[in-house]
Amino acid sequence: MSMKTKICLPSDIMRHLIDWYIKKETWTDIEEYKWEAFKKFKDCFYLKKPIDTRIEEAFSKADNLLDSKRYFPFGMFKIVIPHYPFLLNELFNENNPLKSRIINYQKGFRDAVEKMKKKEYNGWKKNDNISTYQDVRAISVYLAMRYPEKYYIYKYGIYRDFAKLINHHIKQNNPIERMLGYFELCDEVKCYLLKNKDLIEKYTKWLNNNKYLDSEYYLLTQDFIYSVVCHRTQYSLHQKVIHMNSKDIINEIEKHIVSNKGRKIDYAKRDERYRSLGKEGELWVMEYEKERVKDNEVIHVSNNEGDGAGYDILSREDDGVTPRYIEVKTTTGGIDTPFYFSDNELRFSEENKRNYYLYRLYNFGKQTSLAIIHGSLADVKAKPVSFKCIVTKSNQ
Repeated sequence: MSMKTKICLPSDIMRHLIDWYIKKETWTDIEEYKWEAFKKFKDCFYLKKPIDTRIEEAFSKADNLLDSKRYFPFGMFKIVIPHYPFLLNELFNENNPLKSRIINYQKGFRDAVEKMKKKEYNGWKKNDNISTYQDVRAISVYLAMRYPEKYYIYKYGIYRDFAKLINHHIKQNNPIERMLGYFELCDEVKCYLLKNKDLIEKYTKWLNNNKYLDSEYYLLTQDFIYSVVCHRTQYSLHQKVIHMNSKDIINEIEKHIVSNKGRKIDYAKRDERYRSLGKEGELWVMEYEKERVKDNEVIHVSNNEGDGAGYDILSREDDGVTPRYIEVKTTTGGIDTPFYFSDNELRFSEENKRNYYLYRLYNFGKQTSLAIIHGSLADVKAKPVSFKCIVTKSNQ
């Protein structure tokens, strides 16, 4: 038996995503049905009623999970399972390995449909293209509702997009293996979420006796992953975006410098704070650019290669071909707050001025706004504010 490879989540990205998740209006409106669906299953599945009645009632709140346009797993499920209930019993039998249970369930379901066709069930005999719809996505719903403290609801599109968001490589090709890989990733995400006391406190207050209580936080985990994939970008883009020229922004900065003249600054403490803030700003711009160009291949260069490239993000112009080199500068202050850049960043911007953009994020985390400036950093007149000192023996 092979050992599981531990998945290392990027702490800076996870911290940024969790902060966003705590601030949004979480667990209400559209997604609240998931908790209602789990509670309905728990209340109805174990009642002493015929299996067809139990199935109908237990899954009555799960329409959004099991039935959609051109996808009807529950329609087939509630037809076949009452005739072959052992298929569900075997799928739920935790004494056997999960992978073999899924394989046997899918094969058994196909065989059951063929038998029902031969018996001319509902006119199926003449239809050679009947789909069972019992893919791993549907099976994950059955498993998660039966064992909500052990399984997650799986959808490959969510797995793929979340993996891209956290720079995680999906190695599995087989659908079942991919689902198992997603479960492993979810376990790691859950451990990370549980460390955030503010998140758990907020979630606990929201839960009440009218909902499934999710004591092991599996629903919380899958809702977190779903939300940051499906809702985070649209929240980010509801912000103010303006285009400025270098003269306008210089004037604002010079006003700020004059008003704050003589103020003492702890540069070491400031630099540490700026590194964390800068990373969060870069992630914000990554999402903005993916939405602007409708392309998930926007590259986070400073995260992948370090700060030596001279810019933070590689994107594309609207033609989809011409590169756009983006340097991100982030502040929690206003547009007039000074920012800093290196000789390397200046040199790169001069060499690539036609493709170079400064994305100035301000009021970050409050009412985040973005100023976009096209051209070289040389156009932004700068003044030195600190000096680098190297102590050698000759200095002593």
